[in-house]
Amino acid sequence: MTEPRRYPSTPVELPLRTYLEPTPIEGCAGCTELANVRDRARAGGDMTTVTDCNVYLRRHPEGH
Repeated sequence: MTEPRRYPSTPVELPLRTYLEPTPIEGCAGCTELANVRDRARAGGDMTTVTDCNVYLRRHPEGH
């Protein structure tokens, strides 16, 4: 059995995610609506909805 550490370990450094936001496909009503909702949410400070819209745009059922 190992002894527990009695000193703090070094912090874990996570990578910085710098993904670009997905862009709507021209002519797709679903993509356009998600982009509009995302823009309104960002203007209102609702970053949770902005993130949700980005996920939905990436996982669009049309498979653009």
